[in-house]
Amino acid sequence: MTRSGVSTVAAAWQAGDRTPVPLKDATVAWALAAHTELAEIATGYGYFITVTELAERVQEVSGVHTAAPTRTWMEAILRKVARRCHKAGEPPLTALCVRQNHTVGEAYKYVLELAALPVPDDLELHAAYARWQCYQFHGAEMPEDFTVPPLTPKVASRRRPAAKMTTQVTHTGAAAEPAQPAREAVCSQCFMQLPRAGTCLNCL
Repeated sequence: MTRSGVSTVAAAWQAGDRTPVPLKDATVAWALAAHTELAEIATGYGYFITVTELAERVQEVSGVHTAAPTRTWMEAILRKVARRCHKAGEPPLTALCVRQNHTVGEAYKYVLELAALPVPDDLELHAAYARWQCYQFHGAEMPEDFTVPPLTPKVASRRRPAAKMTTQVTHTGAAAEPAQPAREAVCSQCFMQLPRAGTCLNCL
């Protein structure tokens, strides 16, 4: 397709016949697929997925593809999923989607914004509790000796103390055994760190 002598390419297209898909329709399709994929991942305790992997999965599942760099559109998709979970009163499935270094990063702060919560000192720990809530909500088989949810392998390895190691796996089933550091007490409802008095000021 050309316009004023300059070649243009549709931002998104349908698999097979490459029919152009309006970007608005594409993002809706990707968000629906992302919610479905993340909900499926949440059925396995300790599972998670990277942003890059999820971007590939949502395109395959929805049948809508794009050549745009993942960084230019996936954050908007995750925000749509976060809003859907928040409106439905469900745990934030976007906590299951991490970057290549296994951190949720700045994008996860949108979950806190929706819940009107302050940004905690330890964002990754908050996300770990949110993932635990997702596993429980979506019927994953939870460990009987559960005490605190594991951090993702790469995050835990960077914090590794000389202590017993626990396991978290990727959605592909590849296991890792990073050590889990000591955790501060957190609120069972919002996962914010509790003050010494033990009463969550955010949930009063």
